[in-house]
Amino acid sequence: MTHVLVHPAETARPKSLENRPVRAARARRASVRALSAVIRYDSSVIIAGTGALQLHAIVNNEGPLANLTFPEAVVMSLIIIGTLSVIDAAAHELIHRINPDRWDGDSAYALAEELDQIRKDIDFGADPEEIQHSLHTSGLLETAGALTRRLAAAFAEQDKEDQAQRLYASTLHLRKADQALGHDQAGAEAADDARKDLQ
Repeated sequence: MTHVLVHPAETARPKSLENRPVRAARARRASVRALSAVIRYDSSVIIAGTGALQLHAIVNNEGPLANLTFPEAVVMSLIIIGTLSVIDAAAHELIHRINPDRWDGDSAYALAEELDQIRKDIDFGADPEEIQHSLHTSGLLETAGALTRRLAAAFAEQDKEDQAQRLYASTLHLRKADQALGHDQAGAEAADDARKDLQ
C-alpha cells in the first residue's frame, strides 16, 4: 500500500511548502490572523463609517451623503455590499493561498485510509493475529495518545479548556487501549500528565 495524502479540498501539498523556514511560517500565520480580522470586522467598520457620515450629513447638511435621493441611497447601499463582498472574497483567497497550516494533518487522512484498508483485509481473510501483533509492536496507539496529549496542551495554551479536557480524556482511553494490546508501560508519562490535568 502507498501513502497518498488526501486533502479535504482534494489538492496536493505544494512542493514549495516542503521544508519551509519557521520564520516564514510565522509571518504567514500573522498575515492569516490579520486577514481573518479584516473578514470579521470589515462590515462593522464600513457600516460605522457610513453611519458617522450620515449623521454628519443630517446634522450639518453637508458631505457626500447630504440630500441623497432614494435611488441614490439604494445604489450606494449596493456599492457598499459589493465592496464588502469583494474585500471578503479577496481576503479568503489570500488566506487560502498563504496559510502555512492548510495542509497540516493530511497524513491523518492517509493513515485513516490505511487503517480502513487493513479492516477490509481482515474481511478478505487476513490473519487477525498478525494484525494484532502489528498494532502491538508498532506503537500506533501510544503515538496517537502522545498526539492527543500535545493537542490538548496546545488548546490549553489557547485557554480552550473544553477541547483540552476532552483530548486529555481521549489520551487516557488510548492508553487503556494500548495496555489491552500488551503495552503495560506505553504512554505512561502522557497519561499521568493527562490525569493531573483532569483532576
